[in-house]
Amino acid sequence: SLNATYNLTPNVLGRLGVARTLGRPDFANIMGATNVNQVDFNPDTSATGTALGTITTKNPSLKPWTANTVKMRLEYYFAGVGQVSVGAYRRHYTNFFVSTVFPASPEFLAQYSLDPTEFGPYEVATQRNNPNVIRSEGLDFSYRQALTFLPPWARGFQVFANGSLARSNTTKGFLGSSGFNEIPRYAAWGVSFTRPRYNVRINWTWREDQVLNLLSGASIEPETYNYTPGFTKVDVLGEYTVWKRVAVFVNLRNLTDIADRGTTVGPSTPQHATLRYQERYGSLWTIGVKGTF
Repeated sequence: SLNATYNLTPNVLGRLGVARTLGRPDFANIMGATNVNQVDFNPDTSATGTALGTITTKNPSLKPWTANTVKMRLEYYFAGVGQVSVGAYRRHYTNFFVSTVFPASPEFLAQYSLDPTEFGPYEVATQRNNPNVIRSEGLDFSYRQALTFLPPWARGFQVFANGSLARSNTTKGFLGSSGFNEIPRYAAWGVSFTRPRYNVRINWTWREDQVLNLLSGASIEPETYNYTPGFTKVDVLGEYTVWKRVAVFVNLRNLTDIADRGTTVGPSTPQHATLRYQERYGSLWTIGVKGTF
């Protein structure tokens, strides 16, 4: 990688970075067991053309992926305490990993000593290197400032906000099968109030729906995907110093008890049928005492 910073003015910085990255496949994707799963199938009564079964295997020929990245950022520092910045990046991936399914060929079956007569109608599920170049790009924004202009009785307030936009030149189906599960839009913001003996912070986090993977199979209509639905969560944190070396703290995470959910949505799925699972853990409250000695 190579990074450079240029002082445009005393308060404005410009940053530029270029990098080349290499990512090797996990061992679980290149070595391990091959599983043969038979599917109950009657070709006389089914018109789906579904294979008799699936052979799930590893691919020891997977090559590492490489990526070339360019990042740019402008930062402005306020005269008081705070800054605002905006950045952009573009990254090109070569040989990225992608899931694939193909009919079992005699040559493939011979490698595993499988009878072509019995296993010829099976499908093979594994991973391969994508021959196409994948482009990922995004923008991000960050702002933080202490509100020193407030009257003395209101001093101590600080606000922050940040967010990001991301996209890639891929279809939704590729996003799930390749690990490109990008969150298209994300934002966080909050406010804090600090005094010599105590401080209070409130943070909000919001994210958009995230595509996970494409579903396929008999009775599943095309363009059906699993999602992690978007949400907004609130955290409240506080601390009070009871003595110069001892303080009491309270952390309230996910204050409004937003559940972790998963949905499955197709072109004709009604809203009431999209929920796949829901896990509610409640708001996590942590109360304690800490000391410095």
